[in-house]
Amino acid sequence: MVDFEKKSVAILGAGPAGLSAGKVLADKGLDVTVFEMAGAVGGLSRTYECDGFLFDLGGHRFFTKKNHLNEFLRNLLKDELIMVNRSSKIFLRGKYFNYPPSIGNAFFGFGVFGAFRIFTSFLLERLRSPREIKTLEDHIVRDYGRALFGEFFEPYNEKIWGVPCDRISAEWVQQRIKGLSLIKSVKSALGFDRENKPVSLIDSFLYPEMGIGRISENLAEQIRHGGKVLTKRKVEKIYHEGNTVTAVGVRGPEGDIDKFEATEVLSSIPITELVRSFDPPPPPEVLEATRHLAFRDLIVVDVCFDRPEITRDTWIYVPEAHISFGRIHEPTNWSKSMSPEDKTSLVFEFWCNEGDWLWNLDDEALLKITMEDFVKLGLAPGAEKSVVGHKIVRCKKAYPMYVIGYEQPLNIIKDYLSKYENLILIGRYGTFMYNNMDHCIETGIRAAENVMGATHDVTAVYDPNEYMEEKR
Repeated sequence: MVDFEKKSVAILGAGPAGLSAGKVLADKGLDVTVFEMAGAVGGLSRTYECDGFLFDLGGHRFFTKKNHLNEFLRNLLKDELIMVNRSSKIFLRGKYFNYPPSIGNAFFGFGVFGAFRIFTSFLLERLRSPREIKTLEDHIVRDYGRALFGEFFEPYNEKIWGVPCDRISAEWVQQRIKGLSLIKSVKSALGFDRENKPVSLIDSFLYPEMGIGRISENLAEQIRHGGKVLTKRKVEKIYHEGNTVTAVGVRGPEGDIDKFEATEVLSSIPITELVRSFDPPPPPEVLEATRHLAFRDLIVVDVCFDRPEITRDTWIYVPEAHISFGRIHEPTNWSKSMSPEDKTSLVFEFWCNEGDWLWNLDDEALLKITMEDFVKLGLAPGAEKSVVGHKIVRCKKAYPMYVIGYEQPLNIIKDYLSKYENLILIGRYGTFMYNNMDHCIETGIRAAENVMGATHDVTAVYDPNEYMEEKR
């Protein structure tokens, strides 16, 4: 029998994973404190405001195949949820293409000879002897051919990761576009394989009317009925004895480190930062392993326009190397409440590394590059004349990087952390898993249930053989 009254739970990070865990535990009456470094909750799933315009950090949707997660969200947000139709496009050579690419779309976009080149390249790959699929490049070339890889997938993914595609593990692409290929597109276009319809992206998803951040804000509100959610609190120390974490050292707004004793610790902060915070420090080989795990950083530029709708899509992917940003979304296509009436905004995503030339640009220079490339792209000629405001947000460690060989240092770190019986890793950053919001929430729920006596495998929140966003 678990004695809840004797449990004091410290949760590191107030993103969807940490807050979901906090809500489940607070609802059961446990002593819960959530620590968040930023000034507001939500992490990468936070909604920002700019002169009456609302925007998310890149556009986040909630989609799950699990009824208990849908119920969790609906009970949390009730009448705040709306259903949004998904429309993902690639903007390339001044034209729109479907995402994921299809042979029919290639025919109309690239012309007869371009489509023939793409399809011939794909057939040549299918005729080759099977080979081991190790990298992102291996996987996509096999499923789409070398030509389409070079047109879209290669430049786009090199924007995201900042390294060649042959340095990124195939594990990432297996989840992001698993089950999608050019051959399935051809079968669908010709009307074959109707009994086993090809996998495709989901065509609608749930979304809070006032932005994705409302999920985290609601979770924090509910935790505060019995627990604490403390912002502007940076975790600096993890104190431990034997196989137990005993306390957490947190730096507050005044700069002092306060020590919070805890019987259980749930961590959604970057796993590398967690390990480096241990006091006494871990063995040298564990600290060395943290140097070999990388995260990719993100800059979001929201530009406000005194004009109505500019695009009709939820996401627009921009692969061309001469354009600095890689993806655009228009918040009013998700919810009309995200902008004042008859106005809109566009959110531009730049992927970079903290400390590189892009990260170090001041806001004025970054806005200048954004607008110059927006004009160069030719997506909406003349829209640049109606800009009425902007806001720029820099996000450290947005995406874990699956660089070839990352498994070894990650295993060293996880093996070390696994000896601490009262420490549970959750969320994207805590587990170093590039998963979706529903998976992050489920890791938090499972971890909370483990604190109360369950024995879940916290990280087994999706089937590795199933594409995260498929529908049939």
